[in-house]
Amino acid sequence: MTSQPGATRLAAALRHHGSDLAFGVPGGGPNLDVVGALEASGIRFVLAHGETAACIMASVYGHLTGRPAAAVVTRGPGAASAVNGAAQATLDRHPLVLVTDTVPARSAERVPHQRIDQRAMFEPVCKLTTTLTGATDHRALVEAVGQSLAAPAGTVHLDHDETAPPSGVESALDLSPAGAGSRAEPGGSACRSGTDLLAAAGAMVAAADRPLIIAGLGAAESGRQLVDELERFGAPVLTTYQAVGVVPSEHRLSAGLFTNGASERPIIDRADLIVTVGLDPVEPIPAPWSYDAPVVSLTAVPTADPYLPIELELVGDPVQLLQRALVGDHRWPPDAGSRHRRAVLAALARPDDAPATSSSGLTPVEVVTAAAERIPRTSTTTVDAGAHFLAVMPFWPVDEPKRLLISNGLATMGYALPAAIAAALARPDEPVLCFVGDGGLGMTLAELETVARLELPITVVVFNDSALSLIRIKQQPGQGGSPAVAYRYTDFAAMAPALGLAGTAVSDGAALARALERGWDEPRLIDVAVDPDSYRHLLTVTRG
Repeated sequence: MTSQPGATRLAAALRHHGSDLAFGVPGGGPNLDVVGALEASGIRFVLAHGETAACIMASVYGHLTGRPAAAVVTRGPGAASAVNGAAQATLDRHPLVLVTDTVPARSAERVPHQRIDQRAMFEPVCKLTTTLTGATDHRALVEAVGQSLAAPAGTVHLDHDETAPPSGVESALDLSPAGAGSRAEPGGSACRSGTDLLAAAGAMVAAADRPLIIAGLGAAESGRQLVDELERFGAPVLTTYQAVGVVPSEHRLSAGLFTNGASERPIIDRADLIVTVGLDPVEPIPAPWSYDAPVVSLTAVPTADPYLPIELELVGDPVQLLQRALVGDHRWPPDAGSRHRRAVLAALARPDDAPATSSSGLTPVEVVTAAAERIPRTSTTTVDAGAHFLAVMPFWPVDEPKRLLISNGLATMGYALPAAIAAALARPDEPVLCFVGDGGLGMTLAELETVARLELPITVVVFNDSALSLIRIKQQPGQGGSPAVAYRYTDFAAMAPALGLAGTAVSDGAALARALERGWDEPRLIDVAVDPDSYRHLLTVTRG
């Protein structure tokens, strides 16, 4: 390997933070030198088929382990293809160190081939973007890698050019993180002293008859102590998609999901105070906030985006803030949360006002219920964007955070399969279930070979209705009709063996049950014929 001091120092910086895996699709030359430096330092490299998928693998692996993982891609088309993965990590608050090859500065004036301003391209979707050179020192790289982990976690981009003049990692770290990961200083009431704020928040909670808790992604990092505090107080708890499991699904306090949609409105309308814990404004759907109850925010990261009408914001450790702020008695019945959740599930499961379903396949809820009854208890489930998540998210049982993974901040299709690969590597010997639609799997189909090559215990369940069903529901007359949202039928079960997995096609409940009874310890794909008729009902109940 040629001398690459920048690559060697980067590997050391990653090891400093505990990195043990990297992912990517390398080009030649400097890219391979980075891979060689990583492997020489003890960091295993996992080859992916696509740059976006490699970024998702790296960011989800970092999210689950707390150790940053690098994604290594080549210049030009490789870098451009990685933008979606960088945006996913930043908006979903996952750590990612993205290393791109680039046209060397010494030849940039004469080489227009594959020359684009990669740092300018990545700046809007990264916390930090800078140039990694042969002169970049170890301390600066340790700090740069650490920026990917610092709340809110996100993407750090390093444009690798060993021949460039001393860059810029040191000076870049003196600036506020760039683009989508940035956070302004708190304003308004948050600028008052901590003692005043705690007293004011405690007074608001104590005066409320029906205070309601909404837990967001920041609460998912707090562990059992947070649950203990919520149980002590005893008010109902709604969780965002990324906080599912903060309170176990079947817990009496669990009121189900908060999306700023319709299904949670009955219980929020009863509340006279809303206390958010670790709620990030990137999490709710961007519908207008329409609730009258005042909002108290408890968060480790100051809220910069004016999405919620926050009256008081306390910044610090969520558990400690809960201990001080959740005081007094309230008038919620002990089972108010679970009663609301059961009512929502009943409404979702009985589409009384929906068109009669056809006999063309299983309903999405039937697929989810069958899998939930048979998957081993210690497992991880990933969910792609698409209509099927309307069935998965409310019905899937979760006992702890980070066991049900979905791209929420970016809501990108093509997330579930790379995320499943990362989960299987982060939690070896535990089965992983990947729920994906035919559209999302079409985007990441080649990564089935990655699953087979690594011999990962991943079960891929495909909701196959040959359409972009969520978009079809939203489609209006004059918006392209069926050609804009429908595919030809794809036999994914027949394709799976060509990529190294067992493939099974099912179209009824008995066949699905047989397929799910065993096989959780091996790579496989179950292609389920799904009747899409009930998706509209699920969307109406969930979002209105």
